[in-house]
Amino acid sequence: MISVDRTISTDVLRYLKKEKLSLSSFAMKSGINSGTLSRFINGNQPLSVSSLDRITEAMNMEEGIFYSLYVHESTPNWRRLGPFIMRCAELGKLSCIDQAVDRIIDNPAYSSLLFDSAETLYHNGKREAALILYKKVAESEKHQHAERLALCQYRIFLCSLNSDQEHNLNCTIQFEAYIKRLPEGVQLDALKDLADTWLSLRKWYKAKYYTQEMGRISRMLYARKHDTSRPHRKRTEPAKQLFGYILYSDLLLGTIAEYNDDYDQAIYHLSCYEDQSWIIESDETAERIKAKFRVWARGNRYLYELMKGNIDVLEPYIEFISSRENEVLKGLFRIIKAANLYHFEIDKYLDRFEHLIRAHLKRQEPIGGYTEHLMNDRFASFLADVGMYYIRKNNKRKGLQYMLDSLEFSYTNNNAINIVRCCTSMEHIQSDLNPDDLERYAAIRNKIKDSGTLVLL
Repeated sequence: MISVDRTISTDVLRYLKKEKLSLSSFAMKSGINSGTLSRFINGNQPLSVSSLDRITEAMNMEEGIFYSLYVHESTPNWRRLGPFIMRCAELGKLSCIDQAVDRIIDNPAYSSLLFDSAETLYHNGKREAALILYKKVAESEKHQHAERLALCQYRIFLCSLNSDQEHNLNCTIQFEAYIKRLPEGVQLDALKDLADTWLSLRKWYKAKYYTQEMGRISRMLYARKHDTSRPHRKRTEPAKQLFGYILYSDLLLGTIAEYNDDYDQAIYHLSCYEDQSWIIESDETAERIKAKFRVWARGNRYLYELMKGNIDVLEPYIEFISSRENEVLKGLFRIIKAANLYHFEIDKYLDRFEHLIRAHLKRQEPIGGYTEHLMNDRFASFLADVGMYYIRKNNKRKGLQYMLDSLEFSYTNNNAINIVRCCTSMEHIQSDLNPDDLERYAAIRNKIKDSGTLVLL
C-alpha cells in the first residue's frame, strides 16, 4: 500500500537532506537540468520516465523503485505512459503496466497505440507484458467485430499456452470464435496453431478440421497468387511461404492418420508432401523448406512401415534419427509403441538413448519445432509406454521407475488422461512395489489429490 503522503519528490527531498546535497549538485549528479528538477519538486512539471531513471540511479536505488508512484503521479496521456509501459516491460514491472493501462484504456484513441505496443513487445519476446496489453485492448473492444479484436484474441491464445493441458483446452475453445475474423495473411498461422494445439490435446476431429481448412485456404491463395490471367491485388502475406502451409497440412493429416492407426492413409498424405513438382518457387529459402519436408517424408516412411509391422526398417530408422539429434526422442515415441504392439526387442536402443530421455525428463524443454505442450504430452505417454515395455518383459523394477516418472511428469503438466492410465497400471502391479517405490507413489498421489487434478483418485 502506497502512503498517501509519499511522492517521488518527497523521497528526493529526504535524500537531499540526508546526503546534505544542494539541488544544483544533485542536478549535476543526475544529469538533469536544475530548472527541470526544481519545477518537478515544486509540482510544476512532470518527469519523463528516462529522467526518473536518472534520478533513481543518482540516488543509488533499485531500477524502477519509483514506478508504482509514477503511475499515479503522471498525467494519463500517451506521451508519458507509452514509454513508461515499454520500460516497465524491460524491468518486468507487470503490475505497473496493468495500472498504467487502466488509466488510459477508457480513451478509445489509445486502443491502437496500446495494440501497437503489444505487438512490439510480443515480437521482442516480452510476452507476459504483451499479454496484459492484448487483454486490456480486447476487453475495451469486446462488442466490436474489428480485426484488431481478433488479432488480440489470437495473441492472447498464443501467449497463454503452457504445459497445463486443461488450461490449453480452455484457451483454444475461447479463441476458436475469432479465427474467421482474422485477415487472410494471419489466418493461416492461426489455423496452424489451432491444429497443432488440438493435436496436442488428442482431439483428432478438431485437429483434422483446422488442418484441412489451412490446406484449403493456402491452396486457394497459392492458385490465386500464380494465376497470371487475373489482376493482382495487394494482400497481407502470411509469415511463411504459401506452399509451406500446403505441405504442412499434408504432414499434419498424415500425423492424424497415424495416431488413428490408419497407416495406409498416412502414407498417402506423405506422398503428397513428398511430391513437390507443383511448387513454382525455387529461391534459396524455398529450397530449404522443400528439403526439410523431403527429410520428414523419408523419416515418416520408415515410421509408417514400422507401425504396419515391417520390422526390417527399424535399423535404418534408428540410424536416420541418430543423425538428427532433435529427431531422436520423437522417433522413440513411435518405436516404443511399435515394440509394444508387435513384441520386438528394443532394449539396446533404449539403453543407447537413455541419457536423452533422462535429460528431457529433468529439463522439460521443447525439442526441435514442436511446441512445449505438445512435446510434454507425448513424452508423458512415452514414459508410460517404456514402463509397460519393461513390465511386459518382466523387468518390473525398471518398468515401475518409468511408470512413476510418467505419473509425476503427467502431474507436473496436468495431463489427466495419462495420470489415469498410470494409476490404473500401478494398481495392478502395486504388490511388486518395494517400500521406496510405494512411498514415492503415495507422495505423487497425495500431490494429485491436493491439487484437485483428479477427484477420483
